[in-house]
Amino acid sequence: MKKLLAYECKRILLPLCIFTAVAAVIYVAAAFSADLIDQWALDFNGATGAPVPGDRAGDTVLYVPAIILAALCTAVPVMQFSYRMKKRSVDLWYALPVTRRALTSVRFAGSLALVLVPYAVSYWAGFAVIACRDNLFHLQYYVALFFASLPAAALLLGTNAFLFTRANRVGDGIFFLLAWAFLLAMPAQYFNYFSFRGMPSALENLTNYSTYSPLGWLFGGFSLAARTGEVIIEDPAVVFTLWGVLGAGAVFGLFFTAKGHPAENAGQISDTWFGYRTIIPVYLFCTMSWAFASSASVSAAAEVAALVLVAAAGLAAYFAYRRSFRLRLCDVLSLVLSLGAGTLVSAITLAYL
Repeated sequence: MKKLLAYECKRILLPLCIFTAVAAVIYVAAAFSADLIDQWALDFNGATGAPVPGDRAGDTVLYVPAIILAALCTAVPVMQFSYRMKKRSVDLWYALPVTRRALTSVRFAGSLALVLVPYAVSYWAGFAVIACRDNLFHLQYYVALFFASLPAAALLLGTNAFLFTRANRVGDGIFFLLAWAFLLAMPAQYFNYFSFRGMPSALENLTNYSTYSPLGWLFGGFSLAARTGEVIIEDPAVVFTLWGVLGAGAVFGLFFTAKGHPAENAGQISDTWFGYRTIIPVYLFCTMSWAFASSASVSAAAEVAALVLVAAAGLAAYFAYRRSFRLRLCDVLSLVLSLGAGTLVSAITLAYL
């Protein structure tokens, strides 16, 4: 185990240095070029209502480390766990005298290093530049944000690693990772569009249902706090509870299923319930259920054309799933039933709302 850890450190050293250098250069350059003070802001005199020139806090530049962190949490799992998708590499790694769970642990530890080290170095380098320049920020919120973002980043990394490793090919894994980023937002869009009475606004907010939502809300809330001195994060209980539980479950699943991962699956069709078998029907059903119900004023010809396009997209997705133009009966039934059920829900919505 110690030798494997030592080898992992050597193996990731070059990409770690490259990621760190690139991330630091990007954030430092953005911090140097940003307008930290908005010199054109106007305050209004309470007595007269007349505009009074004055300076305000400007660009916090916190969107830069947010993008860097999200990009790292997306790219690193692909780098670290793609060995499972190639027969040559999976045979090589699984032939080592270590358990598959131990190998997964080492790779996940390396993933954390590849994400958190470049993020930490770039974050504090950019913060140093901002702190040394003239600004009107509440700088303590930069410090608080860094520590608050670490568990969110670890859970996002674990979630993406779990989703990626459900696949048997790299392309499938990337598709799973990106598709699940918005999967839960699809049914929420239906309730959001029609705004059912009694539906809590927190549950209608689509920005709560992406795997990247915790990072977005954290950086957005603390960016506002750095300018105003007050942390405001909408619906924190919903977004952080939802993705905290799902993220912890994903990390557990990553290690729990590692022992039973068969080497012979590498390069085969990704036939998992976390993949195409679930993603395609959910997207088709949800698209049909809200998109067509929201188009009551659209002509029948346009609706038919849209239905054909959605069906064609679903058919193309199943071709990609099977890597063949010959589909199984279960695929055809799934396609037809998801389109039909979505159309039925659309018709019911139009009739009763």
